[in-house]
Amino acid sequence: MRAILLLMLAGPGDEQVKWIKLDEARARSAVSGKPVLVWSISALLVDGPPTKGLDQAFQSEIVRVQKDDFHFVKCADMNTIKAVKATSKCELIIFDPDGDELLRAVATSVPQLAAAMKAAMARYSDKPIQWSVGAPPADSKPMTVVLFSDGSEAAELAARTLEDRRVAKFHERCAFVRIDCRKDAPEVKAWNVSCVPTLILLDHAKEFGPKSSVERSAERKTPREMKSFLVRGLTAIEKARR
Repeated sequence: MRAILLLMLAGPGDEQVKWIKLDEARARSAVSGKPVLVWSISALLVDGPPTKGLDQAFQSEIVRVQKDDFHFVKCADMNTIKAVKATSKCELIIFDPDGDELLRAVATSVPQLAAAMKAAMARYSDKPIQWSVGAPPADSKPMTVVLFSDGSEAAELAARTLEDRRVAKFHERCAFVRIDCRKDAPEVKAWNVSCVPTLILLDHAKEFGPKSSVERSAERKTPREMKSFLVRGLTAIEKARR
């Protein structure tokens, strides 16, 4: 029955998923921002359902529609098994570009595979930011991100980049403040802002203000660069608190 279902769902061969090695997938993921999907089909794993028939599931239409969302790896050798800590045949393991696990599930049907892929993409997605207009509430978050904005397209782009899926994983560790920065506004002098947009990272545990700054930037950033910028700030704060 499963083989019949796969045949019914199969599509043209020129649109199939392309499988690559784990190291290559990780390298591509770091550049593209796409997650890495690892499909465990190794006979070296004792546990798990049989892969016969299901190992062709990635030819099905409902799976192939997501073929451009991931970098695909078949876990069929011991090195890959150890690298991804696979525990079962038919195990789907999905990592974000930083190598953090987004999802791990054993799938026994084409619909389960498709659903797991969609669930991973839902977790790895752009997330809106709840901006404060003044000092943020005191809480356990280590860092405050301050965006000086004048409503320009460049400033809006900086805000959207902070909401990008590659950056969104850091939201839970940050409070976000947006300051309307106009010419001759007192904030310009107080914070020594020379252009907009300007991003300033603060130690959240200290009094809200320029003296709490640990990093600043007025350069346009890609999501990958924005992520690195936030990591530098979090690292500086962590070192200062030791």
